[in-house]
Amino acid sequence: MKTNYISETEWILALKEGDLVAFNHLFDRYGKRLYHFSIGYLKSAENAEEIVQEVFLRIWETRFELSAQKSIEAYLFTIARNGILNTIRKSKSEQAYLNYTKINSGKSVLLDEELNFNELEEAYNQVIEQLSPRRKEIFLLSKAQSFSNVEIAKKMNISVKTVENQMTSAISEIRKNLRSLGFSGIIFFELFL
Repeated sequence: MKTNYISETEWILALKEGDLVAFNHLFDRYGKRLYHFSIGYLKSAENAEEIVQEVFLRIWETRFELSAQKSIEAYLFTIARNGILNTIRKSKSEQAYLNYTKINSGKSVLLDEELNFNELEEAYNQVIEQLSPRRKEIFLLSKAQSFSNVEIAKKMNISVKTVENQMTSAISEIRKNLRSLGFSGIIFFELFL
């Protein structure tokens, strides 16, 4: 393996071939910046480290799709931004759940009064797994990776209208399945959308 690449394009092309030296080069070049970017929003060293790990795991897993003509820096920071948003969303969801249960403590919103956020999240993930593969992919691209409908349509080579229809159906199906597990539809919207 060649180790003296000159341009960023050469590094990306080498990474696409599975060159670990190129991967380590990217990590050395951008890892600290991504960490500082993440900690600036999350205020947690542990969460910031997780974001950096997620970014580089995703880069490695999708290395064959990388384009040497597009900015790797922009791509890295987009992945980090989406990870940060998901971390914040999850944190807010946990807090919203705690607030919701305090406000609605007298109402039988859930079947199990001892249910905690982790169990609720597990149920949420379970019903997502029950979606058809295409619908699940669209939903996760939108909610887990913060892709816009237009970005999803381009990625999947479908129309924006199809994305919108699939999202509407996914939300309806998830809400129905959560209800069948004893969850209120309201809590689904407050915590996960």
